[in-house]
Amino acid sequence: MSRWLPSPYVLFAVVVGVLLSTVSAVRGPIDADFYWHVTAGRLMVESGSVPSNDPFSFTWLGQPWTPHEWLGEVLLFLSTSALGLGLTGALFGLLSAGGPLLAGAAMIRRGVSNRAVMLAVAPAVVVLLPYTTMRPQIFTWLLLGGLLAALVLLRPEHRLRVWLIPAAFLLWANLHGMYVIGLGVLAAHVAFTLAGRTSMAPRRWTMLGVLAVSLLATMATPAGPVGLLYPLRYVEPGDWGLQHIVEWQPPRIDDVRNVGLALVILSVLLTRLRSADGWLKLTAVLGMAGALVAVRNAPLVAVTAIPGLACGWGTLLRPRRQPFPVRTARVRRWIEVVVAAVLVVAIALIVPGIRGLSGAVAVPQQFPVAGTDALAQRSPDANVLTEYGWGGYLIYRLHDLGGHVFVDGRNDMYDQRILDDYLRIRSADPAWKQLADQYGVEAILLPPSAPVIAAATSAGWCQAYADGVATLLLRSC
Repeated sequence: MSRWLPSPYVLFAVVVGVLLSTVSAVRGPIDADFYWHVTAGRLMVESGSVPSNDPFSFTWLGQPWTPHEWLGEVLLFLSTSALGLGLTGALFGLLSAGGPLLAGAAMIRRGVSNRAVMLAVAPAVVVLLPYTTMRPQIFTWLLLGGLLAALVLLRPEHRLRVWLIPAAFLLWANLHGMYVIGLGVLAAHVAFTLAGRTSMAPRRWTMLGVLAVSLLATMATPAGPVGLLYPLRYVEPGDWGLQHIVEWQPPRIDDVRNVGLALVILSVLLTRLRSADGWLKLTAVLGMAGALVAVRNAPLVAVTAIPGLACGWGTLLRPRRQPFPVRTARVRRWIEVVVAAVLVVAIALIVPGIRGLSGAVAVPQQFPVAGTDALAQRSPDANVLTEYGWGGYLIYRLHDLGGHVFVDGRNDMYDQRILDDYLRIRSADPAWKQLADQYGVEAILLPPSAPVIAAATSAGWCQAYADGVATLLLRSC
């Protein structure tokens, strides 16, 4: 019977999958972008088409918009419609675990020990914990791990299997815009292959063809070839998002969410990625550089570093000189199974009770639920200036009623001037009233501490609702 017990890595994978699924399900829809993602997905399903112009804001209404993750949004809407928020959260948590676990499984097939691979995957899981939520970016983590696994295991005799890579990029480019990271990983592998430094060196020209076809496959999106230029918007000098959005800024030492990233970096420094192929070292180092530029990239480095870390730990950890006796090995396996089962049960019982992770508690505290209720009753079709991080929630609540927002989480779409004017109005700049009139702002829904709340009240705007989360002002009551 013990012969059929799962391996230590399989038990580890079960615990990781349950952990991330439970955390994501319990956390609920606390991510602001979830709301406009799922609303966009619903519109696409109902209309049967992918929009090319913005339908949600009044400052950019009808102007060009590139839904670079349209398929991910459609799948998100279909999942929430069929399964509900709880099961969808669990599903996306499981998908987020898939990326690092696939990369680790590939290294085990390469002959790296279970201990070394689990040491490589564990810090990646810590990185993903605060980022796991219901967003299309989860598909990038999954496909990035799958791509690494495929490249690690490729051999010259895999004449047909290698052409599954362009097919994966065709899907990836429609699921999420960060497929460009995958193209970078593939390009690194091909470059080292052309130099004769990978196992696919005998098939170097085939790999070059795979890269070319993969690049063409990423153009098969509603945006066409122009979609390849989309990610460049995030590296433009002076980009508003890089200056004002926390996840696009460098990691802070005092932020507990960056503990996982610190563990990954320390692991890389300790192991020095010994015995790893050159292309794996390159992708891990470039990934770390990207995470140090913007904390949003931390989950990506968590995945890309796994193969190199597994090689490094495998070199550092000395193999046992003699295997355990059969009886001892069986006892150890049963202990591992019991420990894994206890951990799974503990996760299921403990995580939901952690204050702050419950979606039922977090959503009213994080979003202006009552304030939006009041707005829906008083002026549902208003042009609303609301907090940048609340824009997606108001889109979700008010779009069908005719309401539009000033800005929301799609900062890559908006003209820089609009984003700057949003800040000028919010901060009660001397020209705030003129700007509000110019844009046609009809309602303001912001935290009570926002400077424009006091300024607009003094200017005659009517307070329609107020609580500790948000104050709603209308031009007239």
